[in-house]
Amino acid sequence: MCRIYGSFGGATISPGAWDDVAHTMREGGPDEMSRRSGDGWTLGNNRLAIQGIADGHQPFERPGLTCVFNGEIYNHRALRAELAARGYSFRGDSDGDVLLPLYEVYGDAFVSRLEGMFAIAVVDRRDEPCLKLFTDHAGMKSLYYYLSGNGNRLCFASELRALSRLPDFPDTIDPLAVDRYLGGRAVWGPGTVYTRVRTLKPGTTLRFADGRLTVTQTPPAEDPVEWADAEPTVGAAAARLDALLRDEMSRMLDADVPVCVITSGGLDSSYTTALAADLVPNVASFNIAYRGEWPSDERHFAAEVARHCGTRHHQVLLDPAGFPALVERFVRHLDQPNNAPHSLSTFALFEAVHEAGFKVALTGDGADELFAGYARFGKAAQDDSVTWHRAYQDTMAAVHRPALERLYTPEYRALVDRAGGFFGDGIGDDLDERVRSGQLDKLETLLRYDQFERFPYYILRRVDHLGMAHSVEARIPFLQPSVMRLAHSLPAHVKVANGVVKAPVAEAARRWVPRSVVERPKQPFTLPITAMIRPGEALYGMIGDLLLAPGARCHDYVRGDAVRDLFRTQTETPTAHAAETLWSLLVLETWLRARAC
Repeated sequence: MCRIYGSFGGATISPGAWDDVAHTMREGGPDEMSRRSGDGWTLGNNRLAIQGIADGHQPFERPGLTCVFNGEIYNHRALRAELAARGYSFRGDSDGDVLLPLYEVYGDAFVSRLEGMFAIAVVDRRDEPCLKLFTDHAGMKSLYYYLSGNGNRLCFASELRALSRLPDFPDTIDPLAVDRYLGGRAVWGPGTVYTRVRTLKPGTTLRFADGRLTVTQTPPAEDPVEWADAEPTVGAAAARLDALLRDEMSRMLDADVPVCVITSGGLDSSYTTALAADLVPNVASFNIAYRGEWPSDERHFAAEVARHCGTRHHQVLLDPAGFPALVERFVRHLDQPNNAPHSLSTFALFEAVHEAGFKVALTGDGADELFAGYARFGKAAQDDSVTWHRAYQDTMAAVHRPALERLYTPEYRALVDRAGGFFGDGIGDDLDERVRSGQLDKLETLLRYDQFERFPYYILRRVDHLGMAHSVEARIPFLQPSVMRLAHSLPAHVKVANGVVKAPVAEAARRWVPRSVVERPKQPFTLPITAMIRPGEALYGMIGDLLLAPGARCHDYVRGDAVRDLFRTQTETPTAHAAETLWSLLVLETWLRARAC
């Protein structure tokens, strides 16, 4: 795992500017900093040494080729054996050693041979010199880029805040990004919060040569899955899932540094914890909770799972009095506004993982999006009304559309209207059109939309950036190609069976996880902000100080009187709507202030 950066074309960028870029994301690669430059190009890397520590130095080089890489390739040993049979030789056990030989053999299609997570940059000086950027099938690793004003140079980096250190960075904020944030809980790609800066979507190949830019996205492979009885059942799907996850996790637990697991107390993380404990005796588990009594506290479930599995359990406790300082810290690392309240918890949890001496943590992310674990999926799939998509779009929003109509200033509302209307309406219309096309059943259409349009930017960017803020690599078993192919092959009645959401996951977990965890109602891993944003709590005071101040930067987009009304409501009769809106605006205001520093 690393952080990467570079440029291709145009005038030379000074070494001092590149040093600034590298140092800005030093936490993501503190073990080694390296860079290569040639005629019109630069590739750099900050290394977090995980695999092949003695030999995995970057950039990787072959005749006419240079490469930097962020991520992990879990099938690198099988690929190394295949390449050795073709005459290639290797030194050491670094997973990145296979990249350029594979590229020589397969060209751009080499990424289809990779099982893992990655963002890869290759400068190919053979034939027509060019830069190529590649992202993995699920979009687990971030990569941002922009073109110079004259279009003859492309610059890229793993983090926006690092990229912004370059002297010609186009730092004009896209005002419509605020509506995209509030309508989608994060700034969805390929656009970013900056007008001229883009991010790469999952499964993307970018090619840049002689001022010409092409970007192509390859859909995931849909390999057929054969079943003994022709049609899958919940039991058969669970057995297949269990076998796949065990194989994937055995590779993920193979590292040259200590590996731990995140145990929230929910089904998915409990299941991955149990599998990890079966594969690695005395594995360490981590859970985070808050001092005091709060709604939705899951620590006792996590502790029960830890006892059941025999893990070395680490209970991390946060003091809510320190939340304002944590907000300011994690928002700086997010790169863009993201309204997930548990960003605060995730940031602090990875900090505790790092302080305990771990560089790798396995998480249970992705199961809900693949196997229909959220109630909103099933409810929308069964909604036959002509306006189903309007109700569904509100489940993806930080602030519902009617509330946005009251919240936006007249000037900002006019700007949104001139641009085509609310972002939430746009994604609702897009989903409705996809469902009407009939290419997939309605439930699967909703799931694929979430997996490739929303999930990478709302959840995966948060996991990537907040983990790397503490030099921790997050590995995600459910997002490996084999598991995704299985999920995509299952019909709706297997994913949601007899009223049980995520039925194959629940059935597979029964063998490993206490019944109390498997059968308890689903509960999101989040921060109880409705209870925490009330008089006497630190977050309440922070919101009042920042959002009600006359010079609040968010007032360029939202009405000050509307914010005061929300604050009054939360003071007198707290509601989830008022709390989430205030939290979302707090993150936006904190990001705007951090950017100005």
